[in-house]
Amino acid sequence: MIVADVLAKAIKKEGINYIFGYPGGEVTHFIEAARKAGIRFILTKHENTAAFMASAFGEITGKPGVCVSTLGPGATNMATGVANAYLERSPLIAITGNMNTSISQYATHQALDLIALYNPITKWSGSVEPESCVQIISKAIKFAKSGVQGPVHLNMASNIAAVEVEPREWEIAPDKPISTFTGDINQVCEDIKKAKRPIILAGLGVVKCDAHKELTQLAEILHAPVITPPKAKGIIPENHALSAGVIEMLGDKVLIEMIESADLIIAIGYDVVELDKQWTCHHIPTINIDMIPNLDQFYPSYCDIFGDIKAIVSAMINNLEPEHTWDQDEIDDYKKRLFKIITKPSEDMAPHQVIKLTREIMPRDTIATCDVGAHKMLMGQMWTTYEPRTFFMSNGLSSMGFGLPTAMAAKLLYPEKPVVTIIGDGGFGMSMAEIETCIRENLPIIIVILDDSTLSLIRMNQERKGFPSYGVTFSNPDVKKLAESFGAFGAKVENIQDYEETLKQALELNKPAVIQAVVDPKPYRI
Repeated sequence: MIVADVLAKAIKKEGINYIFGYPGGEVTHFIEAARKAGIRFILTKHENTAAFMASAFGEITGKPGVCVSTLGPGATNMATGVANAYLERSPLIAITGNMNTSISQYATHQALDLIALYNPITKWSGSVEPESCVQIISKAIKFAKSGVQGPVHLNMASNIAAVEVEPREWEIAPDKPISTFTGDINQVCEDIKKAKRPIILAGLGVVKCDAHKELTQLAEILHAPVITPPKAKGIIPENHALSAGVIEMLGDKVLIEMIESADLIIAIGYDVVELDKQWTCHHIPTINIDMIPNLDQFYPSYCDIFGDIKAIVSAMINNLEPEHTWDQDEIDDYKKRLFKIITKPSEDMAPHQVIKLTREIMPRDTIATCDVGAHKMLMGQMWTTYEPRTFFMSNGLSSMGFGLPTAMAAKLLYPEKPVVTIIGDGGFGMSMAEIETCIRENLPIIIVILDDSTLSLIRMNQERKGFPSYGVTFSNPDVKKLAESFGAFGAKVENIQDYEETLKQALELNKPAVIQAVVDPKPYRI
């Protein structure tokens, strides 16, 4: 065996069947080792796409996604996608090739300190060494999955990858489910019973612990509204009477008003990495339930219960008597006000019309992704999600270029499910070459581009500051011709009737489809 074989065999043994990347000569030993181990290598058009796909793989499966690049510009190109995994709490292993160690101390061509480069955006960044390669890959896999999940980085010199090592069997200790927690559950239940208007803020931790069913049951016992950030969409079905909306998205001032009217906040797995506004609810007593203590103190909590969220919520369910606290008409009124704000009428095709119609036409089990921009703020609020891990958004890092690669990874993992990505024309410009990857890898996803020829989110920011629109407009290609040149279905539509007909047509096709929907950006302004 060589070192590259050790890494590939460990990755395969973990149940990871794909790696994503753009190779250079420094990583060909590893790619060949992956081929021999039965791991499929997905060649992308850009290293950043590879990292986004690996991040999505980790987010969907809970196993580390693996991305690979060469040294120098390959490694720097991949960094944004790795940072995405870091702030999206996604397990990932990023492998970068590097120059031969015999010249690394004096060579300057493409020479970068990759350990230092990746250290701030990973949980751990280290080099692969022949004598300890088994321990290093074992540590990488465990580290990526454990605690607050995230990426690790392995730097592997081209000559190190080819060093022969003694064959040996090894075992990575299996993950043991945590079923314990720390904290006074009885006191928590007593405090909840005394509350007249408790409200539940539930986040990504609920997804990580597969506690969504228990969360819904708890909400029903308390008859308390549930507000989530975007990455937790679906932990309570969004057509449920107690699903109140998505915070940090368009129109969430209504939800903040709702929170401020509560007399107790129950924060469950509420990862603050998604929150970018100042916390205004300091006066409301808050119970924090999570996998780890509330160390950030982004919001103050007088009580912490941490451990397995599913076990904690189950214990609460068993200790609480069914009580009716909130009036359902009041919850419904908040929801009506919210959607009235975000669905302003427009003479031309509005983004919210496209999103609403897409959700109505696409099957219930559709996996949806979106990119970053003004449409993200609308998509996060409007796309009805029924199950966790069926809606994906970059909201920790909030990186453009995320939507299409994530949809590609989802389709790769769930070929039987319909997959749609709704992206802005800015994000599409960053990833449009990946249409070819979709064709080559037979990934029949539907790509809906909201075309307003503007970076609308930035333009609105300029307007709020009294600045003129500057540096935020551009032209778009003829997407129909572009898609067809790759072998995909392409269409351009300018009204909602044509969009409906075209989307239904695309849904019937077993090939990638790209729909350029020309929209009016004015309804983004609320």
